[in-house]
Amino acid sequence: MRVAGDVTPRPFLLAAASGVLVGATFSPHGGPVLPFLAFAPLAFALGFNAPPFALGFLTAALAHGIGLYWMIPALSWRTALAVPVYLLVLVMIGIVAGAATTGAVNLQRWRRWPLPLSLAVCWTGFEWTAAHVPGISYAWLNAGGSLAWYPTAAAGAELLGARLLTVWTIACGVAAAGAVKAGWGGGLRGTTGRALLLVVLVGVPLALGSVRQRGFTGLAAEDPLLRVAMVQAGHGSAADGGEDGSRAEAAEGVARWIEPLRALRETGHFDIVVFPERYVAATLRDPASGMVSPAGREAVGFATALGVPLLLGALDGQVADARTDTLWYNAAFALGPDGMVPRAYRKSRLVPGLEGAGLVGGAFGARNRGYAAGRETLPLVAAGNTVGAMVCYDSAYAETARALVRAGAQWLAVLSNDDWLDPDLPLRVTWAYWQHATHGRLRAIENRIGLIQVASTGYTFAVTPYGTGPESVLEPAARGIAVAGVGRRAATTLFTRIGDILGLVCFVALVAGLFTRSPRNGNLPVPGTRH
Repeated sequence: MRVAGDVTPRPFLLAAASGVLVGATFSPHGGPVLPFLAFAPLAFALGFNAPPFALGFLTAALAHGIGLYWMIPALSWRTALAVPVYLLVLVMIGIVAGAATTGAVNLQRWRRWPLPLSLAVCWTGFEWTAAHVPGISYAWLNAGGSLAWYPTAAAGAELLGARLLTVWTIACGVAAAGAVKAGWGGGLRGTTGRALLLVVLVGVPLALGSVRQRGFTGLAAEDPLLRVAMVQAGHGSAADGGEDGSRAEAAEGVARWIEPLRALRETGHFDIVVFPERYVAATLRDPASGMVSPAGREAVGFATALGVPLLLGALDGQVADARTDTLWYNAAFALGPDGMVPRAYRKSRLVPGLEGAGLVGGAFGARNRGYAAGRETLPLVAAGNTVGAMVCYDSAYAETARALVRAGAQWLAVLSNDDWLDPDLPLRVTWAYWQHATHGRLRAIENRIGLIQVASTGYTFAVTPYGTGPESVLEPAARGIAVAGVGRRAATTLFTRIGDILGLVCFVALVAGLFTRSPRNGNLPVPGTRH
């Protein structure tokens, strides 16, 4: 039982160490090994007589504080409350993570779950919970997600999604801590069994991933589905024609690329041109009548003049009824040379506090367009194929990409406007570029489908269905055009078929852990607790 006044800083220092290590995995410098070790200090900390809630809170708040540091320079030009908003986000994340470590300890204490399993499952349940809170859902960073840059290690995501990488890396880290602890207590003899378990936990999935990747490498990239011209338009390049699209000048930013693209076609072939999110800051059709707006005519004229389809970020609007205001959407359009403006894909995942209308949208005093969330997750038809267009934050959500693939998308495209990462200002070139690219790679691997991302200042890149591809095809902040092939979809994965079942199971386990108590032994200590 606990001894009154038995307080030591060691568990909190260990939890803080885990927070720093996990935060480092959210950077381009984390590498493939650190995700497997980052949770080992937290596992040691849970063996002390310290509140598990506080340890989980500290770990998550530090980890995401490091990973999300870019929120301060990114929000500073939109609201004076940038720092309070950043701290509030960390507090909310920490609270849910604290519940996760509490549930993990309860499952270990009362149900005798091994700590590698209970902590891995409950922490994954915390991440699932954060991604499903209505109005303020948060799916930006997941433990183990950085393995997306190492396709052999990330191959398991095609089975149960990126959540499997979280469970795997956390379980390995906690198992490593157990092996070290056993070595301290029982020498080599006590370590052997746990070390073998750790080798199996790490080695078997890596071996299977290697076999799987070799099979996919045989699917030649020499026969791409199509070739895409990706326009990284640079900072401050979008033109604003007003929400009604009444000014054709809103599409001038598109027209200025006609000659460079024509010159490019003389040396290389491409099937479609893709521009960033909200590159035309106006509607392409009238929300009330559905008629093509002046900005829409200019955009369609571009496709006609160039002779290839155009995938373009712009605004879309809808008049719900006579008693309501017009609903505005952050959208993507696939435009052909036929002069028509077909239905758009409307962004379904809005950034909490910065997008959206109502109680949550536009919170914290940020200057904001009152966007509504799109309700239909359907692919667009472009260049004779179906493309699953996602707009920026959409790509953080595995279910959005999965829904597009299940609806028939043959490739995925992420349109992003990262103008708020102004590369001309100090501190604005941040890890957010790399983190956003991580999500794109995960979505490609989960569904074994080709994916491209086009951003206003970076990263602009292409990922093969087996998860490979350069970090960026253009330097961040540069203006230019890059052409890349989109690989043919490799397979219908288990994740595409069943979705994020693992996340839901982990959430149920977390809830069970929070409410688990022994009816007979109310004072049993946590196994391994120091008294």
